[in-house]
Amino acid sequence: MGDIVGAFICSISDRDWETTLTKGIYGNRTGNIRGGFYKDFDPKTKYSIIRDLVGMKVEDVVFFHILGRDKPSSVHGIYSIRGDPFYDESRIWGDDFEVFPYRFLFSPHPKYRYLCDYDANIEVTDFYELIENRRIWSLATLENEVNMEARSVRRIGEDEANEIIRLLHRDYRQRRRQERVRFDLVQLPIDVIPLYNAIGDIGRYENSIKAFLMYKLAQGDPYLLNVFGGVTDFMNEVFIAQTTRKTIDILCINRVEGMSTYVICEVKTGKCDTKGLSQVLYYMDLFKQKDLVDINSDIIAGCLIGRAFDEHVIEYSRERNRQGVNGSLILLKYQPSVNGRKATFSQVAS
Repeated sequence: MGDIVGAFICSISDRDWETTLTKGIYGNRTGNIRGGFYKDFDPKTKYSIIRDLVGMKVEDVVFFHILGRDKPSSVHGIYSIRGDPFYDESRIWGDDFEVFPYRFLFSPHPKYRYLCDYDANIEVTDFYELIENRRIWSLATLENEVNMEARSVRRIGEDEANEIIRLLHRDYRQRRRQERVRFDLVQLPIDVIPLYNAIGDIGRYENSIKAFLMYKLAQGDPYLLNVFGGVTDFMNEVFIAQTTRKTIDILCINRVEGMSTYVICEVKTGKCDTKGLSQVLYYMDLFKQKDLVDINSDIIAGCLIGRAFDEHVIEYSRERNRQGVNGSLILLKYQPSVNGRKATFSQVAS
């Protein structure tokens, strides 16, 4: 499916799926219930939700991971995003505490309308088989794990999306509704707030600058595309390998004429020191071990992003790049602006 620009998997409870499906609107929460009381998420978590959504744009594709209460979970698709993410507190779902205001609109994908009309899906066990067989390589699980950041929206690669589509077609006759879905799509309210306007505190929280980067990449920011040497796909919080729970902050991919360049970005709120340098070099070495990487032709580069850089980091990067080692290092400095709602970028000579 060569027309995919971005692809996502969004988790949702089976309780809310019917409303979400027929109205073509997905929402993420602002808090959860603790000790019998509803509590808003802290800023770090709030910006992680925004970070995972602002990389979306119109005509990206989305699958849904339906969390079953009394039955196994499943993966449904394939739908097309029909509006940029936004913030809106109008009540859509019948939840007593939550209005799920971090939202986007979607509709049946025009090329795969027949799958959507009958709510085609696959068992989640088949999805995990794709992970085991390394056909899904950016994720290790769809579940929220202890000591790992809870996430409901995950960006995946085009090749991974194609694998899910293949299984949806394979199981179409067995895993679909008997009656056609009655879509009654809601329209975008007039007075909504674009979600990128909810980004704030850049320079204070790591997820804030990550969110801004994801938004700028989705918008095809010319400066960032030039720094990274072109970007045909990008994703965030990418598992380096199934055997480790370490994740890449942002991965930029450029596929041209059978060759791929992968830029592994490590983001720091403040100064990038030698510890951050060691981290990105370690991630580069681990990433080379992935099955999708052709070590004979593909390029694995690293990028440190921060407000300042240790002199040892700058000196090492200059020497490495001067020697022409396969896998250059990019040092990208950011400066918060507009009261922490935006940032400017400049490449440090290395």
